[in-house]
Amino acid sequence: MLPPTHSLQFRVHTRVLLTLLVALATVAVLWAEPPYRAALRQAAEAQKAGNLPVAIEHLEAVRALRPDYPRALVALARAYAAAQRPADALAVLEDAARRGLAANLSRDPALSSLKDHPDFARVSAALLANAEPRGTLAPAQTLPAQSGIIESVALDAQGNAYFADVRERCIWHRAADGSLRRFTAEDRKLLGAFGLALDPARGVLWASTSAVPVTRGYDAASEKGRAVLIAFDLATGRARESLALPAASGEHVLGTIRLGTDGAVYASDSSSPVIWRAAPGATQLEAWLEHTEFGSLQGLAFSADGRTLYAADYANGIWSIDVATKTPALLRPAADAALFGIDDLQYRDGSLIAVQNGSSPARILRIAIADGVASAEVLARSPDLADAATGTFVGSQFVFIGNSGWALHERATEEPPPRDVRLISLTL
Repeated sequence: MLPPTHSLQFRVHTRVLLTLLVALATVAVLWAEPPYRAALRQAAEAQKAGNLPVAIEHLEAVRALRPDYPRALVALARAYAAAQRPADALAVLEDAARRGLAANLSRDPALSSLKDHPDFARVSAALLANAEPRGTLAPAQTLPAQSGIIESVALDAQGNAYFADVRERCIWHRAADGSLRRFTAEDRKLLGAFGLALDPARGVLWASTSAVPVTRGYDAASEKGRAVLIAFDLATGRARESLALPAASGEHVLGTIRLGTDGAVYASDSSSPVIWRAAPGATQLEAWLEHTEFGSLQGLAFSADGRTLYAADYANGIWSIDVATKTPALLRPAADAALFGIDDLQYRDGSLIAVQNGSSPARILRIAIADGVASAEVLARSPDLADAATGTFVGSQFVFIGNSGWALHERATEEPPPRDVRLISLTL
């Protein structure tokens, strides 16, 4: 649930969580401060100066720009409470409840003045109810005794499963008979493996690889900012193609990979506001779309006709991109939707299936889009999904990684013991 000092943190695809302001400072050359972030900063400055009316004015501007931003909703409710506007505070919290967000108001001292209001019990109960588990999740497969961070999975029609391991610099292969082996040879030159995409027609498995501090043996002097897209031969596990980023292009973490209808490979970048593309036969990635308001790009999903590319932005929501014109538009959240903190996106039967591990509570959503507005249906939610990662489809089942391992390594002072990585299945 939302802690008393909640501030949305965003995923730099490694789930090494940094605040948005830190990331923006790191890549200031590429990223402009979005208007809602500027307003949020100005609100904090006004509150620090003791000017509550101005702080409220800026927070209301944030809400108008990003109505589903959890941090802004909580901050505005607290500001209204401090200004002795309990009805307004509870109206904002009721909005958060409609969007499926969870909180325990009794644990937030900044909202204690609301307890005597006649609407407090109802709004408080709605926010608490949103924390209750929902949906039937079933175990699918297990990847035993893993010490790494399993970020993504790819499954083929023959029952083979491939797992990208960020920490151990490899891809694992689990055969249909359950046997497990390293698919890629041990090679310290291979960076942490993030995204996977099967290309059966060419007989390759595409992998996005990036250097991040949590990768075992990480050497900042030689590896910082490096990222490579690799096509591995499905039969041998050897690299057929290695596509690097343009020289001197800054720091990058390549994440989700998707194959376009044009035969090209597209990859998101969570450390630079860019979607990369590798045309068939290319020897280098090209910056297909760069946009200053991209915050932390994660999952990608093409529409059935390939004309639209949807991009999950951990710090913004979901972008709808016209592939022909390369024009991005941020989807507007409906009254029932909160789209911040989405990690994985998949397109299925006219809707998007999303793994939202950056919300409270973590959940699996079905997102319907009409006229640029996204509404959300909660398919499953549970505190256990906070360490969930990407998934894929097996028939009518959405199969995703339930315990990737990021949570074990983020604040670890010593090597965590090996654990079984679980694949979880959800019937759609």
